[in-house]
Amino acid sequence: MTLPQKNIRIKVKDKLSHRWRVRSRLILSTLFSLIVSFLLPVWFSLSTKILCVWNAGMISFLVSTWALMIQAQPKTMRRNAQSQDEGRLVILSLVTAAACASILAIAFILREAKGKDISIVIFHIVLAVVTIIGSWLLVHTIFAMHYAHEYYQDHQTQSDCKAGGLDFPEDIEPDYWDFLYFSFVIGMTSQVSDVQITSRSLRRLSLLHGILSFFFNTAIVAMSINIIAGLIQ
Repeated sequence: MTLPQKNIRIKVKDKLSHRWRVRSRLILSTLFSLIVSFLLPVWFSLSTKILCVWNAGMISFLVSTWALMIQAQPKTMRRNAQSQDEGRLVILSLVTAAACASILAIAFILREAKGKDISIVIFHIVLAVVTIIGSWLLVHTIFAMHYAHEYYQDHQTQSDCKAGGLDFPEDIEPDYWDFLYFSFVIGMTSQVSDVQITSRSLRRLSLLHGILSFFFNTAIVAMSINIIAGLIQ
């Protein structure tokens, strides 16, 4: 086997390995959710069961994704960013829709808790809070990984050539922490800070992110008021 063929084989093997890591996180999160669904008490209402299953899968996916981000080294960042975004546009749409749907489901949870025993009310409030915080973290984490993919998508090698789309001050090789910073700043303020956007595609993506963040944060404020009202009552 010649050296070029060997290098191609290694690259294909690495790409398949990274694809499996992406799918394995989704599969394991789904399996964990299914296990939790079978362990839930039968007297739980349908909306309560749905949120419990959603939270189980969401927390599992967040933990595995953050573990990847923490362990990623600058030398493997380009390869990871390219391979970790397989089908990310579909995943981004589904996760964002599911997170927004979970916020809406909280209204039904809080309505069911009214007039019931204090322990049941507290359980529903805790479930609502976990859903709100977890969904918010999930949406912006997914956006961070999508930003990383968009930044590195035009560079299929691990060379030191400069990628485009975002200009990080004094940082020519950003890692996942940089993209998390950029994503969560938009998530908290619906605007950019010191990181400049230099491409049309990322500008459009950031616009979508900012609009979604505005309505998401508004929903969180509304749900928080409902939770406080539930505690007072």
